[in-house]
Amino acid sequence: MGKIAWGRVILGGLVAGILWWIFEGLVHGVILGQDWMAAMLALGKTKEQMDAGHMQFMALVTLWSLLAGILGVWLYAAIRPRFGPGPKTAMIAGIALWMAACVLPSLINFAMALWPTKLTCVPFVTSFFESIIATMVGAWLYREA
Repeated sequence: MGKIAWGRVILGGLVAGILWWIFEGLVHGVILGQDWMAAMLALGKTKEQMDAGHMQFMALVTLWSLLAGILGVWLYAAIRPRFGPGPKTAMIAGIALWMAACVLPSLINFAMALWPTKLTCVPFVTSFFESIIATMVGAWLYREA
């Protein structure tokens, strides 16, 4: 059982995070953008408030995506000795990441009923595929010395 190659975890994780960030931009910006705007207006946010906070929001989403990508590839590297290298192990790591990063927060969001059901359910489903694909791509770049 070798040591984790941290440089490769970071490299694969950053690639996975960028990929996840692109997927999230498509889902939340392109597909659900108008729904998010309507939901925020319903909460009493003004267009000016949303515009003012947009850069901070984008920075945090970018950071979240990069950290999630790194976490997914680290998880792959950590379980690789038990499950063996390859796509099946990367898929397991991606599903575990999805459970922690998406399922649990989605359950809380759904329970609070703060957002319309569409804004909870669509990301819940799409993030399943995002986490698996991003983790598999990042894991593909991971190699142990």
